[in-house]
Amino acid sequence: MENWMGLFQQTALFHGFSQDEISNALLCLEGTVQRYRKKSIIFHEGDPLRAVGIVLSGTVYLCKSDEDGGQAIFSEMSAGDIVGETALQAGRDQGGDGVSYSAHAAEDSEILFIQMDKIVRPMGEICALRSKVIENLLTLIVSNNRVLYRKLDLVAQKSLRQRILHYLELEAKRNGSRSFSIPFSRADFADYLLADRSALSRELCRIADDGLIRFNRNRFELLESVDALNARQ
Repeated sequence: MENWMGLFQQTALFHGFSQDEISNALLCLEGTVQRYRKKSIIFHEGDPLRAVGIVLSGTVYLCKSDEDGGQAIFSEMSAGDIVGETALQAGRDQGGDGVSYSAHAAEDSEILFIQMDKIVRPMGEICALRSKVIENLLTLIVSNNRVLYRKLDLVAQKSLRQRILHYLELEAKRNGSRSFSIPFSRADFADYLLADRSALSRELCRIADDGLIRFNRNRFELLESVDALNARQ
């Protein structure tokens, strides 16, 4: 685990921990690092979860399947984000249902898994760092909820054009630049926006023709802010 210490110290899970405390916490919580190749499945919808994961590197998509076998990406997780926090419930109730979504590696990724029953239902000697881990986990879960509210705000936009521009404006603010790359292929971007891929491509070209954006593959530049555009309409 020592090879990962630099990454561990950068995660919110171990905020305020010394290296020795991180090592002790990982030992108590049976922490393990798993590597996933691009496009591999981390867990399937319906799987029981007994561990929660912290993304150390790469990008993970959380997806929900529909009745026709299609899927929608409802969140993308990057380094420092938490995956599978429903394991908190599983640790408390071993008879609970499986997870209601699946997780896929969008690129080569590394994830730290910790056994939640060691926190939720500790047996024997309780890890002295347990309360600090729980506090940091709650912070991560609150951060995850913000991501989900952002997605709800996105899909509430009435038209595909509005969803595209709203998403790009958020990404520009997050990157601190009007020029940025998004973490999606065209197909994945369509899944994230709950749109047909061909319809997305057509609408992107129309928006570019209107002089609002420039793009090449997953690289975008906003030429005019959405707020300014709305003010003119």
